[in-house]
Amino acid sequence: MIIEHNYPICEFDPDRNALIRAADFLPQTLPKRCVITFFRKELEQLVAEQKLPLIGRLHSEVVDLPIYGCEVQGEPICIALPFSTAPGAAATIEELHAMGCERFVVCGGAGALKNDTAVGTIIVPTAAVRDEGTSYHYLPPSREVECDGACVQKILNALHQRGVPNLAGKTWTTDAFYRETPAMIDRRRREGCLTVEMEAAAFFAVSQYYGLPLAQLLYAGDDVSGPLWDSRGWNQQKSVRANLLQLTMQLAVEL
Repeated sequence: MIIEHNYPICEFDPDRNALIRAADFLPQTLPKRCVITFFRKELEQLVAEQKLPLIGRLHSEVVDLPIYGCEVQGEPICIALPFSTAPGAAATIEELHAMGCERFVVCGGAGALKNDTAVGTIIVPTAAVRDEGTSYHYLPPSREVECDGACVQKILNALHQRGVPNLAGKTWTTDAFYRETPAMIDRRRREGCLTVEMEAAAFFAVSQYYGLPLAQLLYAGDDVSGPLWDSRGWNQQKSVRANLLQLTMQLAVEL
């Protein structure tokens, strides 16, 4: 039965019989373990260096995104570029899952909400504030959605064993990065958010809906904590991004 509300975003239908399902038209061709990365240039360099085969694509009317095959510690994994934003993140998980993926580790960048978070700091999101729309179609309305606790702990243990410094905490997922006002940034910071990005809440909600193990690693990029935005050259942090991609590939076989 649909949960009705004056505001459509707060309405929820628990019926799992959706009219369009990715599994109805996508064949299962991919390995069970999957890395999702937002680092296109670093992935392209890895593909060139290791001659990784193209094993699939995520298709849209605008762009086709490649999926590559790889082996890590003898385990087959795939590495995919996702569609961006919360709707794109949901579609990415839906379609990769339909094609056979069952465990996910995501790596990307995020804006830092605290000025003492150095660029390149690794963040492990434990929950996301649901300031987007997509997650509300997978879970009933709530202020936050948690990342799978067991997955988070495995990631934290693995980082500790490798001596990789990190911070764990909430992230703020928003649909509108041009509407990150000082007052809203302060509000999210006061409720414990370390970062702001556009996908985590959707990743967490869709993975929870299907019961799929999923964890995410972010690196602190631009600084939105002060009166002026500081890009800090966040998308030029090539070594940070390449190292995080390699680390995520290793963690994918341990999740």
